[in-house]
Amino acid sequence: MATLTELLTLDDGVLLDRVCAFTADERAALHRPVQRAWERYAWRDAIDGREDRYTPEEGRRLELILMAAAPADGLYWPRDDQQMRIARARGGRFVHALARHAMRTMATADFGPDFHVIRAAERDGLITLDADDDYVLAMVGHFGGRYSAGARRADRLRADPDLLARAFWRIFEIEGNRQVSLANVDKYGGRSVQTWHDTVLDLLSDATIDRARVLDATVAALGLGFPQYRAGWYSRLHAALAPSVEELAARQAGYVTLLRSSVGPTAALAVDALTAVQKAGRLDHDGVTLADGLGAAVLVPAKSTATKALALAARAGDGQSSVIVAALGHPHPDVQAAAVQQLRLRGEPGPVLSALPALAPAVAAEVRGWLGADAPPTATAPVASPEVAAPALEAVAPITDPAELAEAFAILLADPTDAELLERALCAAARLGPDPGEYAGLARRAARLLRDGPAYEWDLLLDVVAGLVLAAAHAKPVRKLPSLPPQVQLLAGRVAAVESALRAGRRFAPCAEPTHAGGWIAPDVLVQRLTTGVTADPLSMGATAGPPSIGAAPDPLDLVAALLRLGPDPAGASAAVRDAAAAVPGAAGTALRYALGGTPPEPLSRSDRPLWIAAARARAPRGDDAPLIGRGPGFDAAGAGRAPAWQVSFDPEWSSYRPIRVGALGPPAAPEPPDPALPTVALAYAGPFDRFPGGPWHPWLASMWPGNIEPLLAMALRFQLASLDGTVDGGVSAHAMHLLDRTVAELPPLSPYVVAAGLGGAGLSDRTAAVDTAAALLPHRMDPAAVASAMATLAPAVPLHRWADALGDLALAGHGAQVRAVLTALLPSLDRTGRGLHTLVELLRDEHLRAGVPVTDPALRQWLLATTGKSKTAAAARSLLSHLNPD
Repeated sequence: MATLTELLTLDDGVLLDRVCAFTADERAALHRPVQRAWERYAWRDAIDGREDRYTPEEGRRLELILMAAAPADGLYWPRDDQQMRIARARGGRFVHALARHAMRTMATADFGPDFHVIRAAERDGLITLDADDDYVLAMVGHFGGRYSAGARRADRLRADPDLLARAFWRIFEIEGNRQVSLANVDKYGGRSVQTWHDTVLDLLSDATIDRARVLDATVAALGLGFPQYRAGWYSRLHAALAPSVEELAARQAGYVTLLRSSVGPTAALAVDALTAVQKAGRLDHDGVTLADGLGAAVLVPAKSTATKALALAARAGDGQSSVIVAALGHPHPDVQAAAVQQLRLRGEPGPVLSALPALAPAVAAEVRGWLGADAPPTATAPVASPEVAAPALEAVAPITDPAELAEAFAILLADPTDAELLERALCAAARLGPDPGEYAGLARRAARLLRDGPAYEWDLLLDVVAGLVLAAAHAKPVRKLPSLPPQVQLLAGRVAAVESALRAGRRFAPCAEPTHAGGWIAPDVLVQRLTTGVTADPLSMGATAGPPSIGAAPDPLDLVAALLRLGPDPAGASAAVRDAAAAVPGAAGTALRYALGGTPPEPLSRSDRPLWIAAARARAPRGDDAPLIGRGPGFDAAGAGRAPAWQVSFDPEWSSYRPIRVGALGPPAAPEPPDPALPTVALAYAGPFDRFPGGPWHPWLASMWPGNIEPLLAMALRFQLASLDGTVDGGVSAHAMHLLDRTVAELPPLSPYVVAAGLGGAGLSDRTAAVDTAAALLPHRMDPAAVASAMATLAPAVPLHRWADALGDLALAGHGAQVRAVLTALLPSLDRTGRGLHTLVELLRDEHLRAGVPVTDPALRQWLLATTGKSKTAAAARSLLSHLNPD
């Protein structure tokens, strides 16, 4: 039996004959070795940073051997005659299995062989395939697509009538998936490729396919319940066909069924079709069936669809009263008002009276004017219970057992973003030391993760955790860590120090281990750590004592981290703590005493600059430090002697597509290589957006300097603004909201901007998180006027209707007074021509009506009175003033 090394030395002709004659035992023996070798050649050596093991010629031979040895589900379709010869030598069943595997791959991915190649093998009789779902989706994704050359799809289908008959019509039956669907392929296929939409129209142009059958298939496809994105392809095709009234009337039963669709555009299509039929006098329906369908259509979220369905029901005559009553339950006031008007014309006040408590305030006010004394009294607006001004500190228990640390490692290898657990695991690993037996299985998992390549989806944080696990298990490192942004180099440097100690078999007690959630360290605990060199924490501030571990001089980065975590008010520490700090020797003791409110030293050594900057930033996190500023270059930069600060402004010249600028204030640090021991200077960085660490790092970064969360908010705000167009921000906004909600530090000036950006986020989950945070902070910890000012600055970049939706949810949660306060301050500063402005005015009107209070703010009243014309905003302004301000 030949080895892989021997096979690679054979001439091409000899090798080809040899692999075509492989026995089953030879395939079994060679499969895994050749698979590993080919992976090294194809990509692993490059990812691991190793020199190439195989030459291109050897790589080509590895592909031939792999085709002869691997199972069909681990291979691609043969790419040349040599590979096809090997595949055919393995028998017809193997070639058929290769084809089926290729179809499965092509059905779920945008890569794979050209469909025409497999189709040619099918026509030549080499394989026989059923036109099942995989086959049809493979055709959709790879038939005349962007990787295919030659004729248009329509011409190819005309030239292949068997494919047209067997597979084409099934595109109206199969939904597709996240990668391959008619909607996806047409959207991302490229301009040079004929879309499937145009293909169908092309085939209709010369009657290659039957128009009536296409119309029937389109209506049927819309009734299959596909998600809106995929169903939209069929809606657009239906619109492009522009059916005549006769064609619509012939299919009205199908349109009645589509009225109940959960997809808004599909229901709108059905309403429009039936409206055209009804206006032509061709509506032929079962009144009950139509009423059931229209009863669903009047509740479609889109106002235009609901009002059209309501109008159709009103014109359809008898049997449609239930539809009009159902429309009272629509959330949009205009639909409710239209339904009330219809019932008023019919002289049916009963359903309106029953629905009155749920009607929008403006509609309810009109109804009360109609019903008079028969209307019940106005319900009291909900009021939220008072909120706690600030959360309390929570003690953090250290990990003291290797089994508990192993469990923490397992969790972090799956998701490294739990900052508290990551910090506890890092410090426990340093205290407990290496344990190859306990962590061996975890090390194997970590090695696999690292061999798979840099975990960019975790912004390399997973690589940092995996490296720590390998060191704790005394396992061999897999590869070097790629370059990291300067803001996280202190954190990564602390991990590197622990890894070095673990590999040296040394234990030490990190002085930067938090005693409380958020990253805080109680001052008396740090004093004791630096005095004794052990982690026998007293029960200060509720901390749980941990067993002492072997003492050692503080690691420089660990000491900087410990100083930054002092608090929440280190300068206000008790006299007993300050007296105890006098026993801490050296520069560490001097810096610690300064952080606790002591006097600056004379002279100040430049080598101790990181300690003094950390002490100053802990002592006054958001204040300038005059003694340090006076020391000159290196001490007077933002993040050093000066507190970092930012300004948010509208600057269309700065960026046409991102006009909101988050600019750092204060003198920047001198251009030099980043120093991991100066993390606050790095956090004041004001350079390009792509040099900021991503969302996975943010929870841990927030614990690095808990006394000042503004640098994290500045980063988060940039991510939020970049994601207003729907781009995923990697969880940055959600973490920022959690941080604002849980921090015990004073909220910095950027806080209202982060909340305002979250309330206007593209994602519903981001807006919901922002609503929860606003509910917790307003008005006790955050001034509604500050939020309004932030919103006014961000308004040019935020779709205003998103703010209306989010603030509406905030009002429903019992915070109507805060919503009124925000909008009262916000509206006079907004451009009256802004798109969606009417939604904010309507919300303010509704909240004033719910509370039964008039508009008294002079600036707002003047703005409302000056808002004239026929726009929706002007109508809402008049409505707001007229209901409660009759003068």
